[in-house]
Amino acid sequence: MKKHVYWLALILLFSACSKSQGGDDDTGTTPGTGNGNGIGQLGSGLVYFNWATEGVSKVDLKTGVKSLALAYNTSRSGWDISRDNTLILEAKDDPDDYDAEVYTITNVKDNTVVSKFKKLSGYANSTFPIFSYDKKLILVPPTYDDGIMIMDLQGNILFNFTSYQGNDLKYSDVEWMPDNTFLFTLDKSIYRTNKEFTKATLVTTLKFDEWADLSASPDGTKIAFRGGNHLWMMNADGSNLTQITESNDKEVYPVFSPDSKYLLIGYDYTITGQYGRYWHMAIIPADFGKYNVEEKADKRVIPFITKGETRTEAADGGVRWR
Repeated sequence: MKKHVYWLALILLFSACSKSQGGDDDTGTTPGTGNGNGIGQLGSGLVYFNWATEGVSKVDLKTGVKSLALAYNTSRSGWDISRDNTLILEAKDDPDDYDAEVYTITNVKDNTVVSKFKKLSGYANSTFPIFSYDKKLILVPPTYDDGIMIMDLQGNILFNFTSYQGNDLKYSDVEWMPDNTFLFTLDKSIYRTNKEFTKATLVTTLKFDEWADLSASPDGTKIAFRGGNHLWMMNADGSNLTQITESNDKEVYPVFSPDSKYLLIGYDYTITGQYGRYWHMAIIPADFGKYNVEEKADKRVIPFITKGETRTEAADGGVRWR
């Protein structure tokens, strides 16, 4: 089997609204900018996340209600939701070809199949494809056998980037930008392509020995990632690099809200085996402030708790905020 099932037991959460304490008079409304410890309203949107044998859950942030978006399936390696919540993309093992996956695009409203095609991924490789903002393209992270791919919704390979400046891209992290350019990583550097995917420019070179979890804000102005054990954010041009989380443990997987004002982040990152891992989730403002994500250490941090639950939700795979 191409991927490993993570048998875990934990929980996570979400609270859609609470009062913001902006100062001594408690009149502030913007998270992270006042002297108090409160937090403002988060706004709307849907959070999707993978957890153990529950499959992919969906949380409506207006109500805090959690429901099932995709049933648990051991053959599914990757998935994505379009920015407007109308299309679901799934990558599953091809039962007839160990070196391939089957990509299926489904209409959320009526569950009809929009497109279905075979994608060759190489021996025992699995992929986590990503819709472009305009839903016309699919960005596929590299595998050990293939480079970064750009495909249309019918599975036609438009571009396949196996190397850049003579360096192999098989370990690259990738992320769409809202203008249909994309970011990719190479060693300690982040690059951004043009819209035609014919060239790339250096965004910045980092000094971290270990870094990952690249994320770009939907407004195209900010980039977040994990550097070492904590999360960092910078402007899209690489300026103003700032540490935004702190704790005694490890923070991972920053995901921007649709309005780019918040980040859903993972904390208490725990390894359960060679391939198993999970993390709890919380929400912080994406305002370049530093937030202590230890339990109950910083009242500006909103634990992600769903309606009817008392503990934070946990994830062990993909997370999306749409």
